[in-house]
Amino acid sequence: MASFKTTLKKHYRLIILGILFWIPVVIFMKLAGEILEKEPLPFDVPVMLAIHAHATEWWNDFFVAFTNLGGVEGVLAIGAMITVYLIVKKRYNDLFLLIGGVGGAAIANAVLKLLFHRDRPSLWPHLVHETSFSFPSGHAMASASLATVIVLLFWQTRYRWWVVAAAGIYTIVIGFSRLYLGVHYPSDILAGWSVSVVWVILVALITSHLKYTPKPTGKS
Repeated sequence: MASFKTTLKKHYRLIILGILFWIPVVIFMKLAGEILEKEPLPFDVPVMLAIHAHATEWWNDFFVAFTNLGGVEGVLAIGAMITVYLIVKKRYNDLFLLIGGVGGAAIANAVLKLLFHRDRPSLWPHLVHETSFSFPSGHAMASASLATVIVLLFWQTRYRWWVVAAAGIYTIVIGFSRLYLGVHYPSDILAGWSVSVVWVILVALITSHLKYTPKPTGKS
């Protein structure tokens, strides 16, 4: 028993990482299978109608403005600030994680949208104009990949739980905004979150094996 506890304690980070990896993999595979078979997901429409039933002009304005933080402009702006910080601190491995995690998620989203070719919901007039396909949500993927990277960057600091809370709120509100605005189904959001978490974990595993150090300058 003591040996088992010692082994568990030694490898608990690997176990947690495995759980965080495989749960979203299973979720995405389940959702993707239903979408490919053109099967309706029973929770999609009821959830959206329940949200829309509480729509007001104030919430309309709020979510139209807030959703942009999960779009291209918002993610690029936040990412640019983090990039400057990482360059100043010479944290180049973390910079690779940021670029690979968020940039790769954007590429994956474009490919998946073309693969699944799912039309956006049309339950009520959209409050924002969107022309791409629905599955998975690009805003959900962008915000989740950025949030996951930020959590990893600050995980070894004393601010970890503050960062986890802020990243979680940011991701959830961005996802909710897409439902409120009528441009995504809940399954689009869940799929986007799942793919992003899996992708960022894979990039983190790769960058953890990179040992980049800047070359010394000046005379030896």
